[in-house]
Amino acid sequence: MRKLQLLLLALPGLAAGSAAAQVADGSDTMRVGDMQYGNAFDPRGWTPMMAGIQEGFSWLHAGMKRTPTGVPYPYPPQADDGTPLAPGSDWTYRGLLQLGYIHLNGDRNAEFFRQYSDWKNGFAPGYLGLMFDNRRTGEYVEFRGSRLSADDQYYRLRAGKYGSYRVEAFYRDMPHTVSTNAFPIWNGIGSNQLTLPASLTPGGSTPAQIAAASAAAPRRTIGLTRTRSGLSLEGELYRGWIGSAAISNEERKGTRLWGGPMFFAFNQLQGGINETVRPIDFSTTDVNLSLRKVGKVWRFVGTYTGSFFRNHKDYLDYQSPFQLQNVVGVPQVANIYQGEFSLEPDNDYHNLRLDLSRELKGNGQFSVAAAWGTMRQNAALRPPVTCTGLLGVDMTPIGGPNYTLPCADWNTPAALSQRNANARIDTGLFDARVNFHPSSSFGWHAGLRWYREDNKTRYLAYNPQTGQYGYISENGSQGSIVPGEVGIFDPRNPLYWSSNVTVRNVPYGYDDTLFELGGDWQLGRRDSLGVVYTFDHNEPKYRERKRVDEHRIKISWVSRSLGEATLRASYEYARRRGGPYNYDPYAQFFSEALPGFVDPVNGLPAHTVADMRKYDLSDRDESKARLIVTYPFGDATTVSATLYGNRDRYATPIGRQDTRSTGATLQWDWQPSARTTASAYLGIETSHMGVSNVGDSDGGAAGAALGTPGQTNPKLGGPLYPYGNQWWEFDRERNSNAGFTLTHDFGRVRADLNYNYSGSFGHVGYSYATIGALAYREADAAAAAGNAFPDNKYRSNTLELGFNVDFTRRLGMRLFGRRETGSFTDWHYLGFDQTLSYGQRIYTDKGPQHHYGVTMLGAMFNVKL
Repeated sequence: MRKLQLLLLALPGLAAGSAAAQVADGSDTMRVGDMQYGNAFDPRGWTPMMAGIQEGFSWLHAGMKRTPTGVPYPYPPQADDGTPLAPGSDWTYRGLLQLGYIHLNGDRNAEFFRQYSDWKNGFAPGYLGLMFDNRRTGEYVEFRGSRLSADDQYYRLRAGKYGSYRVEAFYRDMPHTVSTNAFPIWNGIGSNQLTLPASLTPGGSTPAQIAAASAAAPRRTIGLTRTRSGLSLEGELYRGWIGSAAISNEERKGTRLWGGPMFFAFNQLQGGINETVRPIDFSTTDVNLSLRKVGKVWRFVGTYTGSFFRNHKDYLDYQSPFQLQNVVGVPQVANIYQGEFSLEPDNDYHNLRLDLSRELKGNGQFSVAAAWGTMRQNAALRPPVTCTGLLGVDMTPIGGPNYTLPCADWNTPAALSQRNANARIDTGLFDARVNFHPSSSFGWHAGLRWYREDNKTRYLAYNPQTGQYGYISENGSQGSIVPGEVGIFDPRNPLYWSSNVTVRNVPYGYDDTLFELGGDWQLGRRDSLGVVYTFDHNEPKYRERKRVDEHRIKISWVSRSLGEATLRASYEYARRRGGPYNYDPYAQFFSEALPGFVDPVNGLPAHTVADMRKYDLSDRDESKARLIVTYPFGDATTVSATLYGNRDRYATPIGRQDTRSTGATLQWDWQPSARTTASAYLGIETSHMGVSNVGDSDGGAAGAALGTPGQTNPKLGGPLYPYGNQWWEFDRERNSNAGFTLTHDFGRVRADLNYNYSGSFGHVGYSYATIGALAYREADAAAAAGNAFPDNKYRSNTLELGFNVDFTRRLGMRLFGRRETGSFTDWHYLGFDQTLSYGQRIYTDKGPQHHYGVTMLGAMFNVKL
């Protein structure tokens, strides 16, 4: 998203040079449908048709007026009187056509340059806008569009009559490039069946063969395109009753990177880690219906919202080249080389909402809202495995038990307790609010909000063919590497009657009640004070806490006592506490809660450390402070600054410890006239997060089965979670942004200059009590581990220069150039420049280009219609 924000900041002068183009499309505040139309060529969508009016808001006031906080209004766009369609006609029209050529030079396929745009060399219809108005009747027709490529375009058609009705239709594409540096080894990229090349044997290739196939794989671009279209209408139905209806459909087609494991892939545990490519083939249809009426006493709004998601590829099958090897060294009887993932299922969402409000005596207002929603999906479930033959490990050659299972008992839908998901979550909302302003210097408000999320999904993982519970993990590969870890519970078989596995879904839900009370006071002519108290009572279901309460108070102050400056300051403090914390509330969803479960000889190993507190349920103290100063200099210059800081402290030895963020922005704006504007911006933000955790001692479930003592003790400092295994992580990030814009109208020539900088820095440091906290505990592990990962860095610079030249009143040209450079370093991709194959692991993406530079030149002919 950072790149998209950069484009939105960097491109306003690309297609047209007017400074007044800062005005957004405000043609209708109640528009039905999408709210923004644009592309990388012109993010605003209106820029080429927006030239600033020289008189500002009024002939009686020189320059531009300011908002109550001191920020200058932008110069409004020049209104074109238009040309009559015919002599004596009430209809007029105006428009603009831009046609030209764009040339790119340099690293034009760099991932960050192409991330949300599809720049192409060659001819480009930059913009087409047509507007027809009938000023006598208030009727209008508008069309505008732009096309950079087949995957980067937008069009919108609107028609209506002001105060009566409106109809709108639109179509747009937006590309999203995920990687331009991908080398997948599979055939069938983009489909849901990935097969290995002829040079590799599924389940039987050597690391050298896999590395050779990766080196020979062609370079690919991974990404998708969002295509969105819609139709909406709004109008008066009967005597002040206004109705609206809108339908839109979004299609997402393409690919993205995807992880496909085959269990362990290090040390003696041989499975495989596959970074594959999954298909994207979604469609989402949204429907919105509303009815509203503003009466003499009551105001009414009723709304229905529906969203219908469809995935046209509901699973991904891929072949793995890695050969399984079990940890006990007996002959491998399982030949599992197929991986499978279920992708996002089809689902529906419905929501009905009713809003009522009315004026009260004493300069007050009362409003109430109620809503009910439901989310449902009932997709057909996939069989637990796709393997054939046997899965598991046969230990009889070394005098052990036989942990194998027939794949035929599990690779069919008959192995499921139900054929469809039957998943459902219902929501309810009630929100009431009252506001009173008994005097011009005092006002108060109160609100009560209740929200419920009720998860009605219930699923029991049970195989009626075998009488066994659970779900075969990792398509059978885990249990074919580690004996007994197939993922099932069988109350009739001593090999599995002590297996504690997940057998039911956890139907998470919650009830949340929020009360708010606040007031604001006008302290003289130049100062005002506001205080808001909020109490939030949350009741989670099937979570570690059954009750979480948060008290929050916010104090805000606005002052104009410091000369012409406007100062806005606020401070917010919140304290969260709750009921008793149960570190393991999930026993009822595991096989230990089923009849026939036999406790292991040494007891059940602890689920997690008892001192862990999940960050959304942990006791927390939060502080937020913000200061905004706006200072006007004369009629043309404004300087504004913002300082802010947030801090959260969590009362827990294990889990999230604290988070901090501080930031500052400084902005200078200068607009002496509509002909000349300039601005500069500087922003910086730093953040910190501290996390602590503890590694368990060697053993876990296996240790409990072998008689290792202490594995049932969940306490920090016990045999399972000793203090020596505790570790701490410290994440620091710094983001900075800077920009400068300058525009000037020389008459027939208008020039614009833009510069933007964006940079980020990330550091992950860590410490640990002893070497026992490390996954690898060899003698030299501490020296190799160090105390931090390499730093992540990202920088981008964009410089643009453009000229709009008017040859005649209707014919002109825009010449523009842009230079973008960037650099990128991420330790996650270190070494991928040399190879993507590491033993039992194969990766696909080498990561973004470390350094890139792109130059873009363009010329557009402007024809006013």
